[in-house]
Amino acid sequence: MTFLQQFEAFRLKHPRIGLQCVNNTNSPFCQYTERSKNCYMTFASYESQFCLYNTRVFYCTDCTDCALCYKCELCYECIDCINSYNCNYCDHCENSNDLDFCYYSIGVKNCFGCINMRQSEYCIFNKKYSPEEYKTKVAELRKLTPAQIYEKIVPALLKFPRIFMYGKNTENSYGDNLHNSKNAYWAFDSKNLHDCLYNYHCDDSKNLADCSHLGWSELCYEIMSGGNLNNCIFCYGCWHSNNLSYCDSVYTSHDCFGCTAINHAEFCIFNIKYSEEEYKKRVAEIISQMKTDNEWGKWYEPTYPEVTTYGL
Repeated sequence: MTFLQQFEAFRLKHPRIGLQCVNNTNSPFCQYTERSKNCYMTFASYESQFCLYNTRVFYCTDCTDCALCYKCELCYECIDCINSYNCNYCDHCENSNDLDFCYYSIGVKNCFGCINMRQSEYCIFNKKYSPEEYKTKVAELRKLTPAQIYEKIVPALLKFPRIFMYGKNTENSYGDNLHNSKNAYWAFDSKNLHDCLYNYHCDDSKNLADCSHLGWSELCYEIMSGGNLNNCIFCYGCWHSNNLSYCDSVYTSHDCFGCTAINHAEFCIFNIKYSEEEYKKRVAEIISQMKTDNEWGKWYEPTYPEVTTYGL
């Protein structure tokens, strides 16, 4: 058997924790979530509290059914909103509060159904009203169902120009939903990246390539789901570790190769501990054989048992 074949068989022998969470408090049924409190069914999120049914919410409070929101509070059904308060059914809004059904708006408050607005208030479908008129008209609009409101908004959305890449404070970077980054190429839904390429959902990291759902890491390649990693390659679900290669669910460890489901380990190959000298020697031999087998530098491919379809 080649190394990748051995590694896959080795992975399948080990039990896996049901939920990968780190330092959460009273947060049942959350996954890939860290340092959160009183959350429920919230996924791939960080340092949030009192949040329900969300994905990728960072530093959020009292948010429900939101995705990709950052430092938001009391928001419902919002997507890609930043520093916003008491917003409902909003998309790509920033530094705003008390909005309903608004899109691509920054620094606005008390607006309903607005698109591409800046530093405005008391607007409905991009038209300015007095505070009294605004309250009266919004009260009537809120009697409509979301579907009826979308019928009014969608035609307007198609008329407004759209920027080719959403984000801010980026230098020499390309992708979408990218913020505060430099030299980030083909990066999406990420913040604070430096010298990275081909990344998705990565934050506060530098020198990454081909990674997704990774944060606070450096010098990593082909990583899926994890955080606080340094100099790691071809890993899944690993946290607070460095110098890992081809590892799965490894925590607070360093210098491991082909390991699965271990914690506080060092100089291990297939979960067996070696001296530092022996470890380096064996790893060099494994890599040499992987190159011969044309496996070095490739992601391991899971194998699944055959499923009987019974003629269906």
